Amino acid sequence: MVTDAQPAYAGSELGRLVGSFLEYARKEKGYSEHTVAAYRGDLEQFMLFLERKNIALTPSAALVKTPLRLFMHDVTAQGLKPRSAARKLASLKSLCRYSVKTRVIAVNPSKALAAPKLDSPLPVFLTAAQAGELGNVTANDDNLRNRAVVELFYGSGIRLSELHGLTAGDIDRRNRTVRVMGKGKKERIVPLTGQALDALDAYMKIRPGPAAGIGDVIFVNAKGAQISKRQIERIVSASLSQVTLHKKKSPHVLRHSFATHLLDSGADIRAVKELLGHSSLATTQVYTHISREHLQKVYRQAHPRAEAGPEHG
Repeated sequence: MVTDAQPAYAGSELGRLVGSFLEYARKEKGYSEHTVAAYRGDLEQFMLFLERKNIALTPSAALVKTPLRLFMHDVTAQGLKPRSAARKLASLKSLCRYSVKTRVIAVNPSKALAAPKLDSPLPVFLTAAQAGELGNVTANDDNLRNRAVVELFYGSGIRLSELHGLTAGDIDRRNRTVRVMGKGKKERIVPLTGQALDALDAYMKIRPGPAAGIGDVIFVNAKGAQISKRQIERIVSASLSQVTLHKKKSPHVLRHSFATHLLDSGADIRAVKELLGHSSLATTQVYTHISREHLQKVYRQAHPRAEAGPEHG
């Protein structure tokens, strides 16, 4: 029985399927709560659309080409940005794949849907000179925790969620590596720079509370409680503000810088893929484009004939 507090779709056959899919995404696929919440919002919007169009809330009626196309046309007509529309389509595709996997439907209808055309802005990253300045800025920072945060990001290329969850047992000082739990709960070992280890050691000496045990989180506040991801973002933003005018100043800027500088220095793209924890080489290849642009810029600035046209006569 659907209560007044529940939307009509909650007790429907499709609603139960969506609930099962979200549990699968969380428990089996290991997706973050943020990702699961995005899936939920998109799929609830889809079900509300079906209700407005008087389309039955059953997999057999809803998970076919026409309702899916009508929904995507509807969200696009509302002026939704292509990237947001693409995310909603990705949510529908994931639900359809799950429905095929669990034999709720026989054929995946979402394969016939074309993805919105997206602009592909290149990732924002620091120049090598700016990264060097960042080291000087953090070295003069009285807050050793903040210095360690920035150095770990740039020295390992790990994600915000990965740094946030680091424990003392994840750091291997002898081998100069850090163990992180990436997307889909995939573990990987990443080398650390000497500068990152030095910054971390300096912070651990003054870290509030008792000495950190193997399972204790590394980064804490003055009361010894784990700092939030938002606090980490503010730490990075404040440090980046001192070396760059880029509008974007997130931890991902340091991750992008890590990857770009490795490739600029001749690192193999497959090795960079493994360091970043990418599941597909295609995701890493955006950095080769950045690297090519950087090399072309250096060439144009340095070669005496780079800007000259062909000589005649």
